[in-house]
Amino acid sequence: MRFKAAAVDIDGTMTDDELLLYPEAINGIRKLKELGLEVIVCSGNVLPIAYAISFYTGARGPIVAENGGVVYHEKQIWVLSEQEKALEAFSYLSERMPVKRLFTDRWRESEVGFYQDVDVEDVRKVLKGHDVLVESSGFAIHIMPDHLTKMDGLRFLSEKIGISTDEIIAIGDGDNDARMIGGCGYGVAVANASEKAKESADYITKEKHGKGFMEAVEHIEKLVKN
Repeated sequence: MRFKAAAVDIDGTMTDDELLLYPEAINGIRKLKELGLEVIVCSGNVLPIAYAISFYTGARGPIVAENGGVVYHEKQIWVLSEQEKALEAFSYLSERMPVKRLFTDRWRESEVGFYQDVDVEDVRKVLKGHDVLVESSGFAIHIMPDHLTKMDGLRFLSEKIGISTDEIIAIGDGDNDARMIGGCGYGVAVANASEKAKESADYITKEKHGKGFMEAVEHIEKLVKN
C-alpha cells in the first residue's frame, strides 16, 4: 500500500524531555513532505500551539488537536465534542485531589488538561463512573470525552481529505498516542514511549525523543521507497 500521510505527535516525540523542540525535527518534517506524505500534526495540545508548530516547521497541513477533540483543515475548524462533561469531571476531581489546569487550557475547547502532579491511575479511580476517558501524554493528564481519541480525530479528518487511515503512518510516545499508533496503517513509537504506546507499534526506535523521531523518519523513508 502506498502511504499518503504521517500523523506526528509533538510533546515527547519531536521534543526532548523538557519539551524543547529538537532542531533536527524541522528537517524531519520537511523530509516527510519530500517523500510525498501529508504531515498531520496530531497533538494533545490546543489548536493554537499545534497550528504554530505545523506552520513554522513547514508541515502546514491538517491538524488534530486536543487528542482528537478539535480538527483543522484548510482554515476550517471542527470541534467534535462539548467540553461540559470534562469540566464537570475536573470539578469533581479538584474537590478530592490537588490538581491544577494547564496554562494553555484557556484555549481548550473539548477536554480538560492538567499538570501531571498526581498519579494517573489515582485520577481514573476517582473518576470511575464518569463518562470520560483519562489519558496521560507523559507531560500532562487529560480528561477527554469517552468517545474521542486522536484516532477518532484522524478518522474524521481522513474523510475530509479523502484518504484512508490505513494510508497513514503514525508516530508518537504517550498513552494518548497508543490507539493512533495501533489504528493507522503503520505505527512507530519512539524509545521513550509508554509501554502502552510501544505495544501498539509496528516499529520502536532505538533513540529517544527528537532523535527517535529522526530515526523514525529514516525508517519511514525506507518503508515508502520499498
